[in-house]
Amino acid sequence: MLKGKGILLRPVRRSDISYFLKWFNDPEVIQYLSMYLPMTEMAEEKYIEELGTTRAETVAPFVIEIIEGDSAKPIGTIGLNRINNKDHNAMFGIAIGEKDYWSKGYGTEATLLLIDYGFEQLNLHRISSFAFSFNERSIRLHKRVGFKEEGRQREAVFKNGKYHDHVVFGILREEWSGHRK
Repeated sequence: MLKGKGILLRPVRRSDISYFLKWFNDPEVIQYLSMYLPMTEMAEEKYIEELGTTRAETVAPFVIEIIEGDSAKPIGTIGLNRINNKDHNAMFGIAIGEKDYWSKGYGTEATLLLIDYGFEQLNLHRISSFAFSFNERSIRLHKRVGFKEEGRQREAVFKNGKYHDHVVFGILREEWSGHRK
């Protein structure tokens, strides 16, 4: 578990399926994600089951919980995917599924915890990410935590009835060390 001031990042549990089904079948949430097909309970059960296999070596998923007194409430998910131990890189992703918690700083705090974990615990050299060009919150988040915009894939994503750019981001360990201080 990774603990911040107001949040906790904890491993995914089987009991999280109901949250994932709610979040990832909400059109307002998934408009900002690569997914576009409905999420089924069977697919999510299979994903969670695979986390206990060799796939666990290439993904580090967490549930974001906000700490409210003595209890915690799940509000989203964050993780490093496609972890490559040879090249020491990974792909970052985040989704705040509980819309009442958007734009409250929880995503930033969770991202800072996860990036630190990636560089300091997983010994990564580089973390990559992307955002859709219309997702201004995500673009601001990436820049706020130290990611550099590395380019754009023009009109690479079809969402909400039209094509949008895919904004490509990356952060290197040395950039993180400087940003962190």
